[in-house]
Amino acid sequence: MRSGSFDQVMKYVFLFESIHRVMRAEKILKEKGISVDLIPVPREINSDCGVAVEVDLELGEEAWRVLEENRISVLECYTKNPSGKFEQRKPDLQMRPKDI
Repeated sequence: MRSGSFDQVMKYVFLFESIHRVMRAEKILKEKGISVDLIPVPREINSDCGVAVEVDLELGEEAWRVLEENRISVLECYTKNPSGKFEQRKPDLQMRPKDI
């Protein structure tokens, strides 16, 4: 986990139902070459304790696609702007895999 440094870039923050899914998501994303950080779930998003996956904004849609392809359900997703404000996101439907 990161040591509390303040990022000046936008990020995607993914929340999952369990720590097991967080760990699986981290492993799969790293295997696909997507850099991830595990962070405590921000209080502004959810008051429960937990861990979230954070990726750089430009990798967010790709990360979401990889998670869906590997059947890892994302409970919630947010973008975090440089000032630390969160906005809930929905997947870009054009990026989602087509139904078979």
